[in-house]
Amino acid sequence: MPALSTVTLPHFALIFCKLPGLYAVLSPEFIVLDATEAYLNARHISRESLLHSYLPHTFVDASASSQIPQAQVMEKSLQHVLNYKEEHHLLAFRFNVALAESKGDGTKECAWSITNTPVLSSEGELLYILHEARELTEKPVNTLLSENLDPFPHKGVNAVSWEYDVVHNKMYWGASLKEVLGYTPEEMGLGGESWDDRVHPDDFNTVQDSIEEAKNSGSRIWAGEYRFRKADGSYIPVLDQGYIIRNQDGHAIRTIGSIIDLSACAKPEEVLKDDGARFRPLLEALPHMAWFADPSGKILYFNSNWYSFTGMEPTRTDGWTSVIHPEDAAFVLTEWHNSLATGIPYEIEYRLQDHHDKSYRWFQERAMPMYGPDGELQYWMGTYTDIDEQKQAIDRIHEKDLQLENILNHSPAHLCLLRGPEHICQYVTPGVPLLYGSRQYLNRTARSIWPELESTRFFQIIEEVYTTGRTIRVNEHKLTIDRHRNGKLTEVYLNLEYRPLVNNGQTEGVLASAIEVTELVQTKQKAEKLALALQEGKSCL
Repeated sequence: MPALSTVTLPHFALIFCKLPGLYAVLSPEFIVLDATEAYLNARHISRESLLHSYLPHTFVDASASSQIPQAQVMEKSLQHVLNYKEEHHLLAFRFNVALAESKGDGTKECAWSITNTPVLSSEGELLYILHEARELTEKPVNTLLSENLDPFPHKGVNAVSWEYDVVHNKMYWGASLKEVLGYTPEEMGLGGESWDDRVHPDDFNTVQDSIEEAKNSGSRIWAGEYRFRKADGSYIPVLDQGYIIRNQDGHAIRTIGSIIDLSACAKPEEVLKDDGARFRPLLEALPHMAWFADPSGKILYFNSNWYSFTGMEPTRTDGWTSVIHPEDAAFVLTEWHNSLATGIPYEIEYRLQDHHDKSYRWFQERAMPMYGPDGELQYWMGTYTDIDEQKQAIDRIHEKDLQLENILNHSPAHLCLLRGPEHICQYVTPGVPLLYGSRQYLNRTARSIWPELESTRFFQIIEEVYTTGRTIRVNEHKLTIDRHRNGKLTEVYLNLEYRPLVNNGQTEGVLASAIEVTELVQTKQKAEKLALALQEGKSCL
């Protein structure tokens, strides 16, 4: 037997890469440190592309997945491991992978069962997270996905999370549905009627009216108490709370919330009074960062999404201003204190720091005052919506607008945009004042800008273009102007075009353009004079 000192220790990194399972090793910051070849092959991704990446952001949502982004679901699972140093499971995790050209390009949908396991030091410090995946082949994926809607149990409160797609009448229930109410997702049904049919008949109209009132009033938060029928036929008192998501027109398109079983609480009246117990399930069910505060503005609770994004110590509620962009902090605090003083809801856009890469992202924060039955302010509830991509898109559009305006300003064509039946001027290039002098153009009607043109066909032309939608051109129009602003009038010639501005089949305005052709006309005139002179010379001969 060889001496111990001569034994060559195995290269564990190489051995790990060759393991047959789908494994990845992550840092406590959820950065991929290594992965097995089987994992890389299953995701159709190269080692160079995956290593050193933030794992949640490497997943692309599948078209048939839950409305909650899968990257966020993965992030919450890893955050659970980080916070509680315990294993966490995602029963069904669906995402898309991009296929290489040799495999036909396009995308492939994957459905995995995932386990994230903490690797702790002897002192209990989290060193790594072992990310293990198994491809789903037996249990129906759709059933697992509905069970996986909210994989985070609400400690201390018997609650089930739910999500309702208002537009398509689809209901999604969280993982604790069976435990709390006794139903499987299939037994509950897919539509909103699955909830309607189980509310106590004596409570239904009152609850339904309060929901409609919240939807129609523009409110984002709804809460109600009623009796709900469990699978065994018994009715239990519940506290139901929902967050209403609206489209750009203000119409409710989706609600996310939680139902708390008050009968399972030792002292249900304390649940109704304790803001932490009452609203924690609702805030944890939301797919974005959220919080609530007392009437003085002191933050009482942030949901786990906040800690995952900002990197603040879990359960810490002070020091939240430290993650605000320095240029925005004063503005945010001023608006927040104004709302606290007046009780008026506020909506504000500003930047928060992402602790993963130290970059700042734009968010829209909304805060609503919540009042008790006695009309007294009880607390504030706020949510954050990530608008960074919209902001960047707007900035790109603005940049392109500036580029376009710069191009138009240097264009040989002089442009004037007239909108509406009154032909109100909304845009002119710098060349227009050169032709007609310094006068007020913007937001004035064409008649008030050019009263001297009443005797011409100008107003008839723009009215005809606006009403008929046909383009009219006038070539070599002669105009007398003070070109050099020295009191000396000069004749210029313009090719004019009046083009309808059409949107969705309706004419909204007229775009008038003028291109100076003075030199061309003068050259033609000289040529005509020369030809005439030559003709007269021939006649003399």
